[in-house]
Amino acid sequence: MIKAVVFDVDDTLYDQKAPFVAALAPIVQLPSSFDLTPTFQAYRRQSATAYAQVAKGSWSADEMAVQRLNAALHVQDLPPVTPEAALAFQEAYQQGLQEIKLFPGLATALDQLKARYQLGIITNGHTEHQLAKVMNLNMHRWIDRDAILTSEEAGLAKPDPQIFTAMNRRLNLRASESVYVGDCYSMDVRAAKQAGWQAFWFNHRNLEVPDGDWIPDQTVENPAELQDLLLALTTLTRTA
Repeated sequence: MIKAVVFDVDDTLYDQKAPFVAALAPIVQLPSSFDLTPTFQAYRRQSATAYAQVAKGSWSADEMAVQRLNAALHVQDLPPVTPEAALAFQEAYQQGLQEIKLFPGLATALDQLKARYQLGIITNGHTEHQLAKVMNLNMHRWIDRDAILTSEEAGLAKPDPQIFTAMNRRLNLRASESVYVGDCYSMDVRAAKQAGWQAFWFNHRNLEVPDGDWIPDQTVENPAELQDLLLALTTLTRTA
């Protein structure tokens, strides 16, 4: 029986691509029809590795900003930017992340879920940055601080399944009693399943499932479907 519903933050609770594209627009001149999704996804995939390099002292925060952005741009054969441009992008991107909003329908679903489940968050990134996003999204209405676990706090980062085990200890639940909701297949779905959790894939970027790999327990492709799935959990609880 599910007793806890735990969420990823970036691109699961809000649209992370919109501030990314807006911050990049003045730096990399592209037609409005150009699809930056591969660059955005590459930037996100590098999150754990980039922060690990900073933690080890291999990169400064500024070096991370430059290396991470240029590596992402390379995925679509876009020209690298100067360190000054990369830092300007980083500043604009962080500013955009202060204005984020929950995906439509999530607030309604969270209101219903809170009455029936423990709610939590597992997120990669610096604790200060991720908590700022949580506050901007008003997630403190539904989730207590001690049910929010960042990779910096845990000393572990997704896709390491041990971060999910750490959350089980924090919530005092077994793995089989927890479900994770996330948008990234490798960091969210596969990692949660390896930890023994159920995993709901919010695949709103229409990505493909790797053949022969872990299968999500549920897959939804837009905010309306996600709201319906989460509300269905409350219905199942009432009728059980």
